[in-house]
Amino acid sequence: MKLLRRWKQEPAFILTLAVALLAGLWLRCYLLMDQVYADDEWHGLYYVIGKSPFWLLTHFSIPGATCIPLNFYAWVLGATTGWSELWLRLPSLICGILCVVIGPLLARELIGSRRTMWLGLLLGIAPVLVFYSRVCRPYSAVAFTGFVALLFAARWLRSGGLRPALLFAVAGVVAVYFHLFAAVTVAAPMMMVLGFLAWSRWRRGGPPVAGGPSFRQWLMVALVFVVGIAVLVLPALIHSIQSTFFTIALAGHLSRQSLPGVVELFSGTGQPVLQALFWLLLVVGAVDQCRRNPWFGWMLVSLYPLHAFALALARPDCAQSAIVLTRYCIPLVPVSLVLVACGLQTVLEFLAAHANLKPVLQTMAAVAIISALALTGPLPQCYLPPNNFTNHGAYQHHYGAIDWRYSFKSGLTPADFTLNTVLRADEVSPFYASLARQPGDHPILEYPMMIGDHFNPLYYYQYFHRRPVLVGYALDVSLPRGLAAGNIYGNTYIDQVLSLVDQPSKLRFRNLLSMDDLAAMRRHGVEYVVLHKSFEAQLTGVALPLPDLKRLYDFYQTSLGKPFYEDDHVAVFHLQN
Repeated sequence: MKLLRRWKQEPAFILTLAVALLAGLWLRCYLLMDQVYADDEWHGLYYVIGKSPFWLLTHFSIPGATCIPLNFYAWVLGATTGWSELWLRLPSLICGILCVVIGPLLARELIGSRRTMWLGLLLGIAPVLVFYSRVCRPYSAVAFTGFVALLFAARWLRSGGLRPALLFAVAGVVAVYFHLFAAVTVAAPMMMVLGFLAWSRWRRGGPPVAGGPSFRQWLMVALVFVVGIAVLVLPALIHSIQSTFFTIALAGHLSRQSLPGVVELFSGTGQPVLQALFWLLLVVGAVDQCRRNPWFGWMLVSLYPLHAFALALARPDCAQSAIVLTRYCIPLVPVSLVLVACGLQTVLEFLAAHANLKPVLQTMAAVAIISALALTGPLPQCYLPPNNFTNHGAYQHHYGAIDWRYSFKSGLTPADFTLNTVLRADEVSPFYASLARQPGDHPILEYPMMIGDHFNPLYYYQYFHRRPVLVGYALDVSLPRGLAAGNIYGNTYIDQVLSLVDQPSKLRFRNLLSMDDLAAMRRHGVEYVVLHKSFEAQLTGVALPLPDLKRLYDFYQTSLGKPFYEDDHVAVFHLQN
């Protein structure tokens, strides 16, 4: 009944949020079932193998498996349903969807209905939030919990009461539990309270917001927060500081060259004019909120220098990369969208007052700007099926049009790394081009695959052959390098991790198949099995050769006959269905 009354009072508000939710759902779920488990997703899975739940709740691994709740969740899956892509990614997906739903509902009381409408649409289509809703990493949960913690803090200051105070504390604790750097986000409301109280006392005025919580109440909530974090994180943090903490902290160097990339990732578009418009609207929105809701507006604005200062202080490894900086600051993405939504409405109201812009034209203008941001971002070129690698860094790290003459080069690559791992289009096997000319859409199975995106060209091959891709693995692979205590590297083969699993029945992946299971390949409709004897460019130089390649070649030749196609790099076997 309440929803029905609100629909009658504000149908545009309800309709817009429904559209935002549908768009957010589609963007977060489209092709999700087909995505190969890759890159940093393997950190947590590797870390939980062979460990007890108590160990996982009191330790984490830096770098890599830094998220205690996700590590524990992966262990629970292994002990119950088994590991699959969807189940491992489910927490990120849920948090990504909740951010689109709950964020606007909490923000409405603070910024108004019209601004909240644009916020909902922006949250639904923001590429950074979409991408991290689709991978098994902590960033989606941090963006959601950090964002709602800020909104609960603002609502608490506005109206007081026990419930928003507790929700602020709980959301803040959960955010830091997922990623330690979220402490910067959660500390901002408390620092702003101190700043406003100091300003109020210096000016000898009243409290910043009448009826809001007292300084003593803020201290009590801060104490709850500190105790919660100490219980959940302190044992693991102490152990990490004694072991691997400083392999990441104080190990990197900030670079001004990464700033244009951060600007691009936050704006969600590779189009320079729209990037400029995004940041202009953000500034207008910041001014608007600092005037309308001083504490809320200045709190949001303070988050930018606070995160910059914290990054300069922490200097995390790979800080020269725009995507790494964005991950550390990911609660700033929904915060930025709040300010952009406010700036957009402020500009529309200004135009309406000075140019007689009717409400319907205001709505059309707002929708056009938001649609332009979505259409000039990475999602249109990413969501061209078949694509089993939408989570690949080629789509996530840069939002401009992809130059398919070359494969992906990661900004995380160290400066002293001299091997050329970038493939040229003319180096790709002619088999893939011939496959694109063949009728049919049966999948192919590729083997092997290295974990790191910067060493994984399978997404690049798919651009040429346009077939669905499954990835093979063997369960008897042991190599002298590629795995370390609590850490894996980009040049680690997925076989090395999966070979550590003592019960293969736990492996219930949809897009990973055992290379020895021809029956499973036939059930999945595989038409060709592609063995990469050696990768192009200098990729072969980054990893040891797999011992199973010769065995598998002989096995397929015995079972399937001579290769359908063979050159210096690949041997392709035709799987008769």
